[in-house]
Amino acid sequence: MAVYSLGPLIGPAVGPIAGGFIGETIGYKYIFVVISALCGVAAVLGIPFLRETYSPVIRLRLAQKSSDPEKTAKMHPHLVQNHGSALHLIWVNLARPFILLTRSFVCFILSLYMAL
Repeated sequence: MAVYSLGPLIGPAVGPIAGGFIGETIGYKYIFVVISALCGVAAVLGIPFLRETYSPVIRLRLAQKSSDPEKTAKMHPHLVQNHGSALHLIWVNLARPFILLTRSFVCFILSLYMAL
């Protein structure tokens, strides 16, 4: 988690240096290839190594390991129920970042800072 937290701090300093080096040695088109490859590696490594931090999901998993399923469903009904079709689930998950960006002032300011 600490390595991912360093990304926004180290990225603006190392990015132009690495991009300039890649652009001068193998061409500017390969900058995007290298960025995509690094993002893919980070995603593949992040899936198994980053832990869940959402507390209701952590409690649900602990409850599933320790007790019967009826008690688990009663404790966390919103996590175990079906939330509609797959298209609705995709729509909700794609809309969530925009909702967070427009309703959270801190998220907006940090996004603006990173964009500039």
